[in-house]
Amino acid sequence: MINFKTNFHTHVQRCRHAGGSEEDYVKAAVDNGLSQLGFSDHSPFPDIDYGLRMPFCELQEYLDEINTLTVKYQADIILWKGLEIEYLPEHRNYYEELLTKWKVDYLLMGEHFYKNTDGMTANIYGPTSSTEQFIAYANTAAEGMKSGFFKAIAHPDLYMLNPFMWDDNCRKAADIIIDAAVATGTVLEYNANGFRRGISDFPDGARYPYPHENFWVMAAQSSAQVIVGSDCHNPAKLWDDMVEFAYQRLQELGIRPITDLMNIRSQENEHTRYRETG
Repeated sequence: MINFKTNFHTHVQRCRHAGGSEEDYVKAAVDNGLSQLGFSDHSPFPDIDYGLRMPFCELQEYLDEINTLTVKYQADIILWKGLEIEYLPEHRNYYEELLTKWKVDYLLMGEHFYKNTDGMTANIYGPTSSTEQFIAYANTAAEGMKSGFFKAIAHPDLYMLNPFMWDDNCRKAADIIIDAAVATGTVLEYNANGFRRGISDFPDGARYPYPHENFWVMAAQSSAQVIVGSDCHNPAKLWDDMVEFAYQRLQELGIRPITDLMNIRSQENEHTRYRETG
């Protein structure tokens, strides 16, 4: 039984591969007893289309809509304006602008793209030639955490969705990511959407693509902070059996997750963030 329900990994229909408006998710959050909801739709880039994300022309509308809902539902829930976005070093100025000019509350690093061993931008969904690329993936993620722009890293073990056995490279990649999270205070997200993908056959056996148990056994042996992310793409999945399952699995691993990504001191405090940044 989770007494303090929150979620900071939420997608809306603007990314073109999710369903539901911002208000649909707020209503679902209130119905499920969440005290905080962070929106983190896939962020656009101003000049490059990396695909499967909201168009840049909708970014202001997205933020304005969350501001409006913050006021409308202020008696029921605390809302946060966030974005899930990849870290690539050439976009550092843009991350700064999102947090200052655009007044985004937080950035969630969702590293779908990374700099491979040749220094080229690659997609972690492949094709991936070998697990050596996972080291490059981890180094890019670590550099992103060290930049200070990101509150948390979503599905940090996403690289394990590739059809390889867990080997020394996988372990080293996990070490790099977990060590960077500890050193920078970046939160590791335990992603419930990996469970929704179901169990499939991999070279190292039948398993979920992620979360990968070996990664999280290592995380459990560290002082890294962990949070559960629904990574919902439909309001009905905002808080479903897979979210509950994620909390259960963490308990079995001996990991006590945090629930407040934004470090609110008291839920009883008046929510004035809209008047400050809206």
